[in-house]
Amino acid sequence: MSSTILQQLDLPVYLSLAFLFGIASQFRAMNGESFLRRITAIFEGRIGMLYAVVVVTSLFSPLILNDVVILILTPVVISYARQSQIDVAPLVVAEITFTNIASSLTPLGNPQNILLWSSSGATFLGFISGTWIPLLISACIAVVALLPLRKSANGRRELPFTAGPIAPGIYLVLVIAVIIVSDVSGVGAYIALGVSFALGSLFTFRSLPRVLHDFDYRSLLILYAFVTSITIASIFIGPALGRYVAPVAAGVQPYSALFMGGVSSIISNVPATQLVLSVTSVSPQVAPKIAVEAGLAGNIDPVASFANILALLMVRRAGLPIRRAILLQFFVGIVSFLPALL
Repeated sequence: MSSTILQQLDLPVYLSLAFLFGIASQFRAMNGESFLRRITAIFEGRIGMLYAVVVVTSLFSPLILNDVVILILTPVVISYARQSQIDVAPLVVAEITFTNIASSLTPLGNPQNILLWSSSGATFLGFISGTWIPLLISACIAVVALLPLRKSANGRRELPFTAGPIAPGIYLVLVIAVIIVSDVSGVGAYIALGVSFALGSLFTFRSLPRVLHDFDYRSLLILYAFVTSITIASIFIGPALGRYVAPVAAGVQPYSALFMGGVSSIISNVPATQLVLSVTSVSPQVAPKIAVEAGLAGNIDPVASFANILALLMVRRAGLPIRRAILLQFFVGIVSFLPALL
């Protein structure tokens, strides 16, 4: 039995997740928080805070873990809502919605995409070519759905504009360049991410303690626990689930989207994705479709994505209500999920 379990566990996936979290910790150690705050302030002065949140999450969620974007941006959103004495719900909904949408674009945006990218053997550019159209449609729907909330989410005071570092932006560009070159060369995903992490040390070698401090060990261990437990469980229940999972791996619609949406809403999108991968194999052509389904499913309810839980917990700990945010998120999540059925 132990040999069977070891055969099922995919070591490159575990390495890829660790390197992805390492890249995120280096981004934060480079004062990535000030970098994102500065970008948010620039857009807030031009298009208002609601759509500034939309733009910032859309720009950076595909490049670093969506959880990192949530951890950095949510305090900015909370502070702005308090200073302007406005309802925080529209801003939180915009943040969650576009973090989940945009992070589904690339393998770097969230953990479930790493699982699909590593397991399916899809190329980096091939992955994006399979995700961008339905995600663009979903984003357009979400922009329209948020439009009635724009005035109520924009306060009188602007965010303070402060000079921020450029190193985090340069590092993200280097990461993408390394991954694309590695992709063309046929190098494995975990190697490309490992090289990207090593490059980050050129920026952070003087602040290693901060890199270690900013590394989210708890979330990584939780992901490892999810992946491992579902992998082990699939050994016993895989045969019974095979007929239900097979249409998902084949990309049969609307079954695939409804399956991923329903399961993600119950156990979250990372475990739902690992469940599929543990029971059957997924082709490089289908992997991006499942990434879209799992990512957009994350917008439906609070537990469907770990990013949602983080954002709502931070708002609640700040003493602000979250009920209206949950209700608004459900509506926006449902309508923006529709392109997953394509």
